[in-house]
Amino acid sequence: MTKDKDQIYSKLSTVLRKVASGHPMEDISESMGCTKDTLKEALVALADKIEIDFGVTQVTLVIDGAARGNPGQAGAGAALVDSHGNILAERSQYLGKATNNEAEYQALIFGLKLAQERGFSKLSIQTDSELLAKQINGSYRIKEPRLKKLFVQAQELLSQLEKWDIQSVPRIQNRLADRLANLAIDNQTVPEL
Repeated sequence: MTKDKDQIYSKLSTVLRKVASGHPMEDISESMGCTKDTLKEALVALADKIEIDFGVTQVTLVIDGAARGNPGQAGAGAALVDSHGNILAERSQYLGKATNNEAEYQALIFGLKLAQERGFSKLSIQTDSELLAKQINGSYRIKEPRLKKLFVQAQELLSQLEKWDIQSVPRIQNRLADRLANLAIDNQTVPEL
């Protein structure tokens, strides 16, 4: 754990003890050198982290790949969403020229790396690609050599998770990831990670 995180957790621990002792939020925020709203935001973020870490809430990774042309200019979108609908993290990535199926796999890989970076080890994965979901679950075989390579990368990342499942959902339920994938194509820039 970094020194910064240690300091943050120490401050939050102090805040929780004061809240438990009945101190008013105004007094606590003043003693901590922050506004009442900032203190409330920090406590909500802490509550979210506790829910996620202890499995009270579920984290869903929503992914989508898009290609304009097949193959064509492609992008990947991924977001981590909690069971309350809060977006925990989101990213989009321009892929250059790729097929739609390659973009879908890249979105999965990209999203799994985002989840790993954020420390989430239990995921429910949603995609609007039935093909991707069934190939990852082992229901469909993979014939395309480039997809096989991406499949292996995805399986390696999935093996590092404690628990996961993947399902295909209707496109209308995947708007967030779709927006991110198309945003990547529109901007045609690769973000610095």
